[in-house]
Amino acid sequence: MQPESQSVVRCLVSLTVVSGPDTGMTHSFRQPRILVGRDHRADFVLSDGFVSNRHAEVIVEGEEVIFRDLKSRHGSTVLVNEVSMRLHDRDREQQARLIDGAEIQVGSTLVRVTVSAAPVTGRERSLSSTGFKEEEEDGKRFITTAHQPVKTINQTFDTADKRLAVLFRLAGQLNGLTSLDEVLDLIVESTFDAFPATNFFAVTLGAEPDSLSIQQPFMMRTRGELPLPDADEQPILSTSILRRVAETKESVLFVKDSLGTEVTQSILDAKITACMCAPLVGQKSLLGLMQVDTRGRGSLFTRHDLELFNILASNAAFAIERARLTDSIVEMFEGFVSASVNAIEARDPVTAGHSDRVATYTTELATVVNEIETGRLGEIHFGPDEMTELRYAALLHDFGKIAVREDVLQKGARLPREQMTLIFQRFQTMKELAYRRWLHEHLRKVENGEVQSDGMALGRIDAQYDRLSNELDEAVEWLHHLSTKGFLEDQEIADIRKFGARTYQGPSGEPERFLTDYEVENLCIQKGTLNEEEWVEMRSHAALSESYLSQIPWSQELKNIPCIAGAHHEKLDGSGYPKGIMGQAILPQVRMLTISDIFDALTASDRPYRKAATIDRAVQILGWEATDDKLDRDLVEVFGTIVIPRIKNVVPGGG
Repeated sequence: MQPESQSVVRCLVSLTVVSGPDTGMTHSFRQPRILVGRDHRADFVLSDGFVSNRHAEVIVEGEEVIFRDLKSRHGSTVLVNEVSMRLHDRDREQQARLIDGAEIQVGSTLVRVTVSAAPVTGRERSLSSTGFKEEEEDGKRFITTAHQPVKTINQTFDTADKRLAVLFRLAGQLNGLTSLDEVLDLIVESTFDAFPATNFFAVTLGAEPDSLSIQQPFMMRTRGELPLPDADEQPILSTSILRRVAETKESVLFVKDSLGTEVTQSILDAKITACMCAPLVGQKSLLGLMQVDTRGRGSLFTRHDLELFNILASNAAFAIERARLTDSIVEMFEGFVSASVNAIEARDPVTAGHSDRVATYTTELATVVNEIETGRLGEIHFGPDEMTELRYAALLHDFGKIAVREDVLQKGARLPREQMTLIFQRFQTMKELAYRRWLHEHLRKVENGEVQSDGMALGRIDAQYDRLSNELDEAVEWLHHLSTKGFLEDQEIADIRKFGARTYQGPSGEPERFLTDYEVENLCIQKGTLNEEEWVEMRSHAALSESYLSQIPWSQELKNIPCIAGAHHEKLDGSGYPKGIMGQAILPQVRMLTISDIFDALTASDRPYRKAATIDRAVQILGWEATDDKLDRDLVEVFGTIVIPRIKNVVPGGG
């Protein structure tokens, strides 16, 4: 039997989600090992996307409770008595001791730990081993510590040190940022708050040590009135320290020797008595370096400062890597949108550039509306996310055309070239059949003695053939002209029907019409080139745009893209399609997109079935549509008076 002094005390551990997707969830455990992660087989299951499947575990060993990060993708941060510990190492598991009231940050989730157990005895273990080393190199004295990233803080720190609160608050604030500029601005602010001796901050970014631009940092900041180097001026940096940190991935503290060691003249001129540099270590590579120094102040840094700076660099690396991931996702999505637009326009080369121009016109109109402070439009304002949403919707408004047949999309005339070729071939056949019939009838009459040959018959037949040939050739040119004309008059339609109803004697001897029903139907389209069936299919692209785009899992900020894109043919009087939406039910974004779409359709110079309208003519047509309550009058007026001058150089033929 085990002696009582060595008996294992099982603590009751309760885990409560304080913030994050599972806020309010709490579970209690009286077991030696508690698995935390997204895997449904974990003991404490979190839905947070930044939490790994097997993220960490809480281990109960007698009176001690240990938190162990299981080489998770994004690491963990532990706060014990205001002491922040960052656990993030993809190569080995790291751990920290927990007490009642400790808090753990995993991903974007903050978990509070409650331990029902006896107070911890004097056998308290050190929270960390900093592993400081003192070295001399090239006349400089360095203090280095391994970057793991930092997993603990030495117990010698005063737990009331406000700098710890600054760093822990930074860790929480960084979780909500995805912009690299915002991340770096927050890191600079927190660095100056946590290290009063700091007068200069620089961060260098790159994929690998060889790609780091040590001579020219990605970002530099100074405290107060201390000026930054000019753009063409070389910043004063210790490249040897930067190169050392990049190669060893160890954090470095340089302190000028009290007896005055040999250092570079530039460092002496800048009065840099102390410098700290830490590697920004990502999950798979070195992201960059972060450096601070005391130039102009004559202050010093301590070993404790270095360890705190190491923690800050660890948090910074995590946030920078996430910001870069966000940027790569945005770039990937931009590529998807661009590829989609190219795929759509590749099926209809006639409208190449249409989507980009419509997006330009629409976003410019929205920008102008944002500048208006009075009247009805003054009540409309679009934030950055809404502007992005509108731009994507404008780029993808014709997405549904991917399902429209190419012979409909590319129908540039009432009758395509292939159909006109069939008419031409039919007329050629008509000529030959008529010539053969006339010869046959003449020979029959000669053989039957009905006529006497006068030697002129063949000439008369040739002349008759020439008259028919000229008539049919002119008819082909006439039909081609009408097939490509923008608008047909009623008389022209009547002439087509009359001509098409004419007959000739076919090969079987039966009468056949000059034009088929299909040819007459298409040639008699009064406006445009599409017949009723084709027009129904073409108009379906709006509904298809919304349907297809709705299948994409848009973020909350972009959720309206499908409905904006799918409604770009709606009109205020309900005469639009596909849903016949009316009045205020049509979003302002849709009204802007509709105006831009119509304007580009009118001014585009690449439509084969009509000439491009001038800018003034297109604005006039928009005005008529607004007068008929089809388009928003205020937006049309703003488009014509303010937007047009701004986009004139983009309009085909308008530059």
